[in-house]
Amino acid sequence: MPAGAPRDYGTLVIAALLILALAFSGCWIFAYVEPGQKNPWWLLPWFGVAAVVILVVGLVGYVSRTRSSGGV
Repeated sequence: MPAGAPRDYGTLVIAALLILALAFSGCWIFAYVEPGQKNPWWLLPWFGVAAVVILVVGLVGYVSRTRSSGGV
């Protein structure tokens, strides 16, 4: 990649969301099969906040890139 070329943050955001989805599904399975644990729904707020943070960081990176380059 040339030194002046902008980075593609969309791929990083998608990769981060896929890794988060894999971590969520693994935690959900462990919480569901754990003896005495009846409700794995307590995981949703934590992973939901993490997903929103990833999306906001990606959006801020995209907006700052378009403002600094003068457009897309």
